[in-house]
Order: sequence, then structure tokens, then C-alpha cells
Amino acid sequence: MDDITFTTCTVANLDRLRSLCVDTFTDTFAEDNSVEDMNAYVERSFSAERLRSELSNPESTFITAHVNGTPAGYMKLNTGTAQTEAMNDDAMEVERLYILTRFKRHGLGTALIRQAEATAMSHGASTIWLGVWEHNEPAKSFYTRMGFVKTGQHVFMLGDDQQTDHIMSKHLQTA
Repeated sequence: MDDITFTTCTVANLDRLRSLCVDTFTDTFAEDNSVEDMNAYVERSFSAERLRSELSNPESTFITAHVNGTPAGYMKLNTGTAQTEAMNDDAMEVERLYILTRFKRHGLGTALIRQAEATAMSHGASTIWLGVWEHNEPAKSFYTRMGFVKTGQHVFMLGDDQQTDHIMSKHLQTA
């Protein structure tokens, strides 16, 4: 396996993080969605102002994954009121987990989930959860293999397109 390292992002990493956010999201969803909806989502969700605010929120953490020193993916973890759905106090959300296409299917997703689990447990969380687009079969299959189960659903707005995300959760084993 390649050398995978993780870095917690700060506002000092804003430009690099923004570029990775846009590239990974576009890589993942552009083929299946309209240009207008993609552009609207990217402009709203990955603006410098929005990311700066998210990076400054003590209940959110961005972690960048590097493969052999090259940024390859990232995830955003939320606790407390930063979570996109009301959950128990001992839950942590994986709001975003995206990997550049050329780094997929080489163990990076597994490494990111393992990092999310470790981070959640270090924060006292007993459950991690996420939303995954109902039509993203590879992601749903991956999360199922990682021990997540569907526990609900919610609406995800991609531009003007109202989409359905499956909420998938995993109970963490404490030592």
C-alpha cells in the first residue's frame, strides 16, 4: 500500500482545501448531474467564505489524506450542532468524504473511515453516520462493507435538484 498520511486542515490551508473540495466533488458527481446544478452547489458549498466559516467551527474538522505526499482526498467531520441532522450527543457525522478518482479503490477510503472512527472515539462518540446519494451504488456498497447500515434518509439539495440521501450509521466498538 502507498504511504497514506493525514493532515488536519486550518484556515491557512483554505486555498488548497477549496481546490480539493471542488475537484473531488466534480470528479464524483459531474457525470450524473446537470452543469447548472453542479455549478450552483460548488459556488455555494465551497466558497472561500463558507469554507473559512466551517474551518473556524470548533465542532467541525477537515482532514486531508495524502498519498505519497500528494493530496488525494478529504473528509469533514461534525459533532454537536454542526451535524446536518439532529443526532444523539454521542454521534459524529462524516459530512463529506471524497477521493480523487485516480486514488479510488486503493485503500484510501478505508483509511479515511478508520481515521474517522478513531477521531470519533477520541471525542467520546459511540456512533458515526453519513449521508450517501441513493444512486451512488459504489459508495453505498463501500459503506456497507465498512459496517454501516441504512437508518433513514434526508433531502440533499444539489443546486435546484432535490435528491435523496440514505443515512447510514455505524455503532463503534469501544475497548
